[in-house]
Amino acid sequence: MGKVNMVSKFVLLSICLAVLTGLTGCSKAAKERDEALAELEKAKAQLAMTNELLEQVQSERDQFSERMTEVLEELETAKKELADAPEGLEQLQARINSLTGQLNTALERANDAQAMVENLKAQLKESKETIKVLEQENEQLQAIIQQLEGQAGQVEEQPSEEPVEPNEQGGIEIM
Repeated sequence: MGKVNMVSKFVLLSICLAVLTGLTGCSKAAKERDEALAELEKAKAQLAMTNELLEQVQSERDQFSERMTEVLEELETAKKELADAPEGLEQLQARINSLTGQLNTALERANDAQAMVENLKAQLKESKETIKVLEQENEQLQAIIQQLEGQAGQVEEQPSEEPVEPNEQGGIEIM
């Protein structure tokens, strides 16, 4: 930027000197000199505005370059993350497969347990029915025992020698 200003100033001063030297000898030259000076002032003003605009554009270029560097770094980071994504995806898929296997095993065990529960319920029901039948038979046997004990007590009280015969219920009758 410094070289541009120096070159511009040198060219501008050269033009001014050439214009001033050519105009110093005549009266018409005074008028032309005044016009040239006015143009020179305009040129200086335009040069100043151009320099300001140049500085602003250079500043924007620098900001753009910095932002471009940041964007490129972000892009590289994103590329690396994207490159690493398949590995992460493979790990996640492996984990999903492992968990699915564990779930299937757990479901099989749950189904086996449910089948076992149903089997045990059936066995329990069967056992309850068997116990009920056995309790009824036990009550019948207790009744027969009491009847036999009663009959035995009667037999002991009677000294007779009457024949003893079993009855229809499996007990004995004294005749």
